[in-house]
Amino acid sequence: MEGIANMNLSQLKYFVEVSKSLNISATARKLHVSQPAISRSLRELEAELGVKLLTQQGRKLILTSQGSFFYSAAEQFLTQLLDASDNVQKIQPANDNQITIKMQQTTPLLVPFIRLIKDQLPGIVIHIIQSDLKNGEQHFDFQLVPAPVANQANDLLIEEEVCLAVCKGTYRKSSIAQRELNDLPLLQLDESPFAEMVKSYLNAQGIHPHYLLRSGDRSLLLHLVEEGYGGCLVPKLSWGSLIDHHKVDLLRIGTRGFQRHIYLSYPLGPRTKTQQTVRNLLLNYCQQL
Repeated sequence: MEGIANMNLSQLKYFVEVSKSLNISATARKLHVSQPAISRSLRELEAELGVKLLTQQGRKLILTSQGSFFYSAAEQFLTQLLDASDNVQKIQPANDNQITIKMQQTTPLLVPFIRLIKDQLPGIVIHIIQSDLKNGEQHFDFQLVPAPVANQANDLLIEEEVCLAVCKGTYRKSSIAQRELNDLPLLQLDESPFAEMVKSYLNAQGIHPHYLLRSGDRSLLLHLVEEGYGGCLVPKLSWGSLIDHHKVDLLRIGTRGFQRHIYLSYPLGPRTKTQQTVRNLLLNYCQQL
């Protein structure tokens, strides 16, 4: 047992190669090791095992019966070890097949995000947490946030224009002055980070619109826009899958437009292969919008 404990991989490798060639000089050249180093390693291995593995027969080197047995076992062991080394990197850790995404408010982008991740990473489990961004107690891999989060890594996921959605053909123009919003019947999304951002923007411009209705149902708001019931401020890209451009026009607000950002935020530090893959998938997807 003591001999096994002292044995090392170099000894096994040298022994296996010498057993194949039965020539220490040739093995030394092949492995780029000095001949004395290989000879010394073989002597140490035999001493640790307490048996003679190789013997000189005239000018030829041959395996003893113990050496022949040990060669078969050592070669099999090294092959299995090499295979294990290659395959272990292909196996995901038990907790690396799960991703948790945290957000304050759901987004129409959530469905394509989930579909994309599952298509590229079959078998992955996706958890969605909807909570206050100040609540740092819950574990998460990513956050979708309107602004960079301190002490975290932050990637700009989307930079998009917020437009006024109106019934098709209501206006014969592509933009609307900010002050005109004061005189329009508007529909508003219920309390949410997006609604708060819109409110802050309008207040900063001195605009105080008249809201006819508030709802958390984006589809309902857009259907009411289609029917000409009122206008609604909508993010152009992230709500894109909900907007029927045959029934709705999107007007730029002001001459420069009204921009909003969505960031992909995540804890600092090393990333797992799955986390890095998900990050790249989401960034690449949003670049194509």
